[in-house]
Amino acid sequence: MAILQEGTVLAGIRGKIGNITIYQWKNKVCARMIPSKPRKKKVRTILQQAQSNKLKVLSPLLNVIAPFLRTGFKQIAANQYITANNAAKSINLLTGIKGEFPEQEINWDTVLVADGELIKPENVSVTASENAFNFTWEQDETGIGSPSDRTIILLYNKTYNRFHANYSGARRDELKDTFFLDPFYIKHHTYEVFIAFKDVMSDEVSKSVYCGRFTNEDKT
Repeated sequence: MAILQEGTVLAGIRGKIGNITIYQWKNKVCARMIPSKPRKKKVRTILQQAQSNKLKVLSPLLNVIAPFLRTGFKQIAANQYITANNAAKSINLLTGIKGEFPEQEINWDTVLVADGELIKPENVSVTASENAFNFTWEQDETGIGSPSDRTIILLYNKTYNRFHANYSGARRDELKDTFFLDPFYIKHHTYEVFIAFKDVMSDEVSKSVYCGRFTNEDKT
Protein backbone atom coordinates (compact mmCIF):
# COMPACT_ATOMS: atom_id res chain seq x y z
CA MET A 1 0.00 0.00 0.00
CA ALA A 2 1.14 3.53 -0.85
CA ILE A 3 -0.24 6.82 0.53
CA LEU A 4 -0.68 9.55 -2.09
CA GLN A 5 0.12 13.17 -1.32
CA GLU A 6 -2.71 15.66 -1.55
CA GLY A 7 -2.55 17.80 -4.65
CA THR A 8 -1.00 15.16 -6.88
CA VAL A 9 -2.79 14.03 -10.01
CA LEU A 10 -3.58 10.55 -8.71
CA ALA A 11 -4.84 11.83 -5.34
CA GLY A 12 -8.04 13.08 -6.98
CA ILE A 13 -8.83 9.76 -8.65
CA ARG A 14 -10.75 6.82 -7.20
CA GLY A 15 -10.99 3.39 -8.72
CA LYS A 16 -8.81 1.13 -10.86
CA ILE A 17 -6.13 2.25 -13.30
CA GLY A 18 -4.51 -0.70 -14.96
CA ASN A 19 -3.33 -2.96 -12.16
CA ILE A 20 -3.49 -0.19 -9.51
CA THR A 21 -6.50 0.59 -7.29
CA ILE A 22 -6.83 4.08 -5.73
CA TYR A 23 -9.15 4.33 -2.72
CA GLN A 24 -9.95 6.40 0.41
CA TRP A 25 -8.86 5.00 3.75
CA LYS A 26 -9.74 7.12 6.81
CA ASN A 27 -8.50 10.60 5.81
CA LYS A 28 -5.87 9.39 3.38
CA VAL A 29 -5.82 8.52 -0.31
CA CYS A 30 -4.08 5.18 -0.89
CA ALA A 31 -3.00 3.08 -3.84
CA ARG A 32 -2.25 -0.61 -4.08
CA MET A 33 -1.39 -3.15 -6.74
CA ILE A 34 -4.02 -5.64 -7.77
CA PRO A 35 -2.56 -9.12 -7.36
CA SER A 36 -2.27 -10.88 -10.69
CA LYS A 37 -4.17 -14.10 -11.15
CA PRO A 38 -1.96 -17.16 -11.16
CA ARG A 39 -1.48 -18.50 -14.63
CA LYS A 40 -2.86 -21.90 -15.25
CA LYS A 41 -0.16 -24.36 -16.18
CA LYS A 42 -0.72 -25.55 -19.70
CA VAL A 43 -1.21 -29.27 -20.05
CA ARG A 44 1.41 -30.60 -22.46
CA THR A 45 0.29 -32.92 -25.22
CA ILE A 46 1.53 -36.50 -25.48
CA LEU A 47 3.61 -35.45 -28.49
CA GLN A 48 5.28 -32.68 -26.47
CA GLN A 49 5.94 -35.04 -23.56
CA ALA A 50 7.35 -37.66 -25.92
CA GLN A 51 9.74 -35.15 -27.50
CA SER A 52 10.91 -33.95 -24.08
CA ASN A 53 11.44 -37.53 -22.95
CA LYS A 54 13.52 -38.29 -26.05
CA LEU A 55 15.94 -35.58 -25.02
CA LYS A 56 16.01 -36.99 -21.49
CA VAL A 57 16.89 -40.43 -22.88
CA LEU A 58 19.60 -39.12 -25.23
CA SER A 59 21.31 -36.61 -22.94
CA PRO A 60 23.25 -39.05 -20.69
CA LEU A 61 24.95 -40.54 -23.76
CA LEU A 62 25.57 -37.33 -25.69
CA ASN A 63 26.80 -35.36 -22.68
CA VAL A 64 29.35 -38.03 -21.76
CA ILE A 65 30.73 -38.43 -25.29
CA ALA A 66 30.71 -34.67 -26.01
CA PRO A 67 34.49 -34.64 -26.77
CA PHE A 68 33.94 -37.28 -29.47
CA LEU A 69 30.97 -35.38 -30.90
CA ARG A 70 33.22 -32.37 -31.45
CA THR A 71 34.98 -34.51 -34.07
CA GLY A 72 31.97 -36.48 -35.29
CA PHE A 73 29.74 -33.43 -35.80
CA LYS A 74 32.37 -30.74 -36.34
CA GLN A 75 31.45 -29.85 -39.92
CA ILE A 76 27.69 -29.98 -39.42
CA ALA A 77 27.96 -27.81 -36.31
CA ALA A 78 30.11 -25.26 -38.14
CA ASN A 79 27.73 -25.12 -41.10
CA GLN A 80 24.70 -24.60 -38.85
CA TYR A 81 26.44 -22.26 -36.37
CA ILE A 82 25.56 -24.47 -33.41
CA THR A 83 27.51 -26.66 -31.01
CA ALA A 84 28.43 -30.23 -31.94
CA ASN A 85 26.34 -31.50 -29.03
CA ASN A 86 23.27 -29.64 -30.31
CA ALA A 87 23.88 -30.93 -33.82
CA ALA A 88 24.01 -34.48 -32.46
CA LYS A 89 20.83 -33.93 -30.46
CA SER A 90 19.02 -32.54 -33.48
CA ILE A 91 19.67 -35.57 -35.71
CA ASN A 92 19.29 -38.17 -32.99
CA LEU A 93 15.93 -36.84 -31.84
CA LEU A 94 14.78 -37.92 -35.30
CA THR A 95 16.72 -41.17 -35.73
CA GLY A 96 18.18 -42.30 -32.42
CA ILE A 97 15.14 -43.23 -30.31
CA LYS A 98 12.73 -46.15 -30.48
CA GLY A 99 9.57 -47.04 -28.61
CA GLU A 100 6.40 -45.19 -27.69
CA PHE A 101 6.21 -42.67 -24.86
CA PRO A 102 6.89 -43.27 -22.02
CA GLU A 103 8.72 -46.50 -22.96
CA GLN A 104 11.37 -44.83 -25.11
CA GLU A 105 15.00 -45.90 -25.34
CA ILE A 106 18.08 -45.38 -27.47
CA ASN A 107 18.00 -47.24 -30.76
CA TRP A 108 21.63 -48.30 -30.92
CA ASP A 109 21.30 -49.49 -34.51
CA THR A 110 20.41 -46.00 -35.75
CA VAL A 111 21.86 -43.54 -33.21
CA LEU A 112 24.72 -41.51 -34.70
CA VAL A 113 27.93 -40.41 -32.97
CA ALA A 114 29.29 -38.99 -36.24
CA ASP A 115 27.54 -37.68 -39.33
CA GLY A 116 28.87 -36.50 -42.65
CA GLU A 117 29.18 -37.06 -46.39
CA LEU A 118 32.16 -39.45 -46.57
CA ILE A 119 31.54 -43.07 -47.55
CA LYS A 120 31.05 -44.99 -44.29
CA PRO A 121 32.71 -48.31 -43.39
CA GLU A 122 30.95 -51.26 -45.02
CA ASN A 123 30.18 -54.64 -43.43
CA VAL A 124 32.18 -53.99 -40.29
CA SER A 125 33.08 -56.95 -38.07
CA VAL A 126 34.42 -56.63 -34.51
CA THR A 127 35.92 -59.13 -32.09
CA ALA A 128 37.04 -58.44 -28.53
CA SER A 129 40.21 -59.96 -27.12
CA GLU A 130 41.87 -59.65 -23.74
CA ASN A 131 43.38 -56.25 -24.47
CA ALA A 132 41.85 -54.98 -27.71
CA PHE A 133 38.88 -54.58 -30.00
CA ASN A 134 39.68 -55.81 -33.51
CA PHE A 135 37.87 -54.24 -36.49
CA THR A 136 37.66 -55.34 -40.11
CA TRP A 137 35.64 -53.89 -42.99
CA GLU A 138 35.25 -54.45 -46.71
CA GLN A 139 36.76 -52.55 -49.61
CA ASP A 140 34.80 -49.51 -50.76
CA GLU A 141 33.12 -50.69 -53.97
CA THR A 142 32.11 -47.19 -55.07
CA GLY A 143 35.71 -46.02 -55.43
CA ILE A 144 34.65 -42.66 -53.99
CA GLY A 145 36.12 -43.07 -50.52
CA SER A 146 39.69 -41.85 -50.15
CA PRO A 147 42.14 -44.65 -49.27
CA SER A 148 43.80 -42.30 -46.78
CA ASP A 149 40.67 -41.66 -44.71
CA ARG A 150 41.28 -42.65 -41.10
CA THR A 151 39.06 -44.50 -38.66
CA ILE A 152 37.57 -42.82 -35.63
CA ILE A 153 36.35 -45.27 -33.02
CA LEU A 154 34.13 -44.91 -29.95
CA LEU A 155 33.59 -47.40 -27.13
CA TYR A 156 30.79 -46.33 -24.77
CA ASN A 157 30.28 -47.95 -21.36
CA LYS A 158 26.77 -47.10 -20.12
CA THR A 159 27.22 -48.79 -16.74
CA TYR A 160 30.17 -46.62 -15.72
CA ASN A 161 29.21 -43.61 -17.87
CA ARG A 162 32.62 -43.69 -19.54
CA PHE A 163 33.95 -43.77 -23.09
CA HIS A 164 37.21 -44.56 -24.87
CA ALA A 165 38.03 -43.13 -28.29
CA ASN A 166 40.58 -43.14 -31.08
CA TYR A 167 40.47 -40.07 -33.30
CA SER A 168 42.97 -41.17 -35.94
CA GLY A 169 43.22 -44.90 -36.51
CA ALA A 170 43.99 -47.09 -39.50
CA ARG A 171 43.56 -45.99 -43.12
CA ARG A 172 40.46 -46.96 -45.08
CA ASP A 173 42.51 -49.10 -47.48
CA GLU A 174 44.05 -51.17 -44.64
CA LEU A 175 40.64 -52.84 -44.11
CA LYS A 176 41.38 -53.47 -40.44
CA ASP A 177 42.18 -51.67 -37.21
CA THR A 178 42.96 -52.61 -33.62
CA PHE A 179 41.91 -50.54 -30.63
CA PHE A 180 44.15 -51.50 -27.72
CA LEU A 181 42.76 -51.07 -24.21
CA ASP A 182 43.97 -52.02 -20.76
CA PRO A 183 42.44 -55.42 -19.85
CA PHE A 184 41.06 -53.80 -16.70
CA TYR A 185 38.67 -51.81 -18.90
CA ILE A 186 37.67 -54.82 -21.00
CA LYS A 187 37.11 -57.71 -18.61
CA HIS A 188 33.54 -57.75 -17.22
CA HIS A 189 32.66 -54.52 -19.04
CA THR A 190 29.99 -53.92 -21.66
CA TYR A 191 30.55 -51.50 -24.54
CA GLU A 192 28.47 -50.06 -27.35
CA VAL A 193 30.96 -49.87 -30.22
CA PHE A 194 30.99 -47.39 -33.14
CA ILE A 195 33.30 -46.67 -36.05
CA ALA A 196 33.43 -43.99 -38.77
CA PHE A 197 35.91 -42.54 -41.26
CA LYS A 198 37.49 -39.09 -41.15
CA ASP A 199 39.38 -37.10 -43.78
CA VAL A 200 42.42 -35.87 -41.87
CA MET A 201 42.88 -32.88 -44.16
CA SER A 202 39.33 -31.48 -44.24
CA ASP A 203 37.95 -32.97 -40.99
CA GLU A 204 34.96 -34.30 -42.97
CA VAL A 205 33.56 -37.54 -41.55
CA SER A 206 31.22 -40.34 -42.55
CA LYS A 207 28.11 -41.43 -40.74
CA SER A 208 29.02 -43.67 -37.83
CA VAL A 209 28.37 -47.40 -37.96
CA TYR A 210 27.11 -49.20 -34.88
CA CYS A 211 29.16 -52.38 -34.57
CA GLY A 212 27.25 -53.97 -31.69
CA ARG A 213 27.32 -54.52 -27.95
CA PHE A 214 30.28 -56.39 -26.51
CA THR A 215 30.55 -57.87 -23.03
CA ASN A 216 33.79 -59.61 -22.13
CA GLU A 217 33.18 -61.94 -19.20
CA ASP A 218 35.52 -64.81 -19.88
CA LYS A 219 38.88 -63.24 -20.70
CA THR A 220 41.58 -63.41 -18.01
